[in-house]
Amino acid sequence: MNRIAIIVAVVLATLAAASVGALALASGTVAGKLPEGSKISGVAVGGLTKDEALALANRRVAALITRPVYVQLGEKRYTLTAQQANVKVDIRRPVEQLYAAGEKGSFLKRGFREITGEKSKSNLPANVTINRSAIGAFIGRIEKEQALKPVDAGIKLTLTKVSVSPSKAGRRLAARDALMARIARRLTTSTNRRTLRAKTIKTKAKLTADKVFDANPVAVTVSRNETKVRVFSRGKLVKTYTVAVGSPEYPSPTGQYVVQTKQVNPAWNVPNSAWAGSLAGQTIPGGAPNNPLVARWIGFNGSVGFHGTASAGSLGSAASHGCIRMAPPDVIELFKRVKLGTPVLVA
Repeated sequence: MNRIAIIVAVVLATLAAASVGALALASGTVAGKLPEGSKISGVAVGGLTKDEALALANRRVAALITRPVYVQLGEKRYTLTAQQANVKVDIRRPVEQLYAAGEKGSFLKRGFREITGEKSKSNLPANVTINRSAIGAFIGRIEKEQALKPVDAGIKLTLTKVSVSPSKAGRRLAARDALMARIARRLTTSTNRRTLRAKTIKTKAKLTADKVFDANPVAVTVSRNETKVRVFSRGKLVKTYTVAVGSPEYPSPTGQYVVQTKQVNPAWNVPNSAWAGSLAGQTIPGGAPNNPLVARWIGFNGSVGFHGTASAGSLGSAASHGCIRMAPPDVIELFKRVKLGTPVLVA
């Protein structure tokens, strides 16, 4: 080897040794530290020791994550704190992962990263646990406060008027499961978006006004003072009958009822009462001359109902033992108009 070659070799060897030394020195400066540029939940922890990173992340990351989450629903704002949701933030695991990543490779590679200013792009999330049952209970409180049961339409009876009270829509919380997932995401990240907007949706009533009249198009009222029966079809008065009602000793029971039974030429089960005389406790066949239940029976309160009568002179008075006596043609016509379940008001 000539002299020039020897000099070149010596120079190269010196430079290589210097480079290795520089890399070793650079490697030494980052030993035991997290890689530059690394983050935990957006908080920079690069260049820090594990203890320093733990301290910083516990202060800043935990403070960000454990902020309350709010649910806005209309004018109402609901608050769920990290304590209520039992939020637990573990920083140690991502710190250990970042530290292990910085220790990978030879001292030459670590030194090269330091000299060239290469930065890590790692942004590891903190390990966060929550109590989902607590979130469910929080949503349950919102649901309970916001929920409204729908109100069905209903029939309204007076002696001279039949109408239907309107139905009212209810409301319930919309997308409950999705809201729970959104709250969980907010509670486990350091995002500044801590307010969520929730909505309610309408719930329809089962019975609308039309459905009420479809179910019971006919209604019947009995005025004891007027001795009148009125028949309404879908709220309109279609027929009025003069009848006999219960006497002062045996008044027709007042209240709102429904048609319970319908019979053609009904038998009469005579009550065991003194007024029944020798017939008390007997059953008189339908159509028999001594059967006061003529032609039809429309029961609406046990043993009380509409029936035809052979005593036309009693119509327009308070003369019965509680039942509503009608002229036979009238009770036959009423029998055709009503069905089981037809509402009946006696007042």
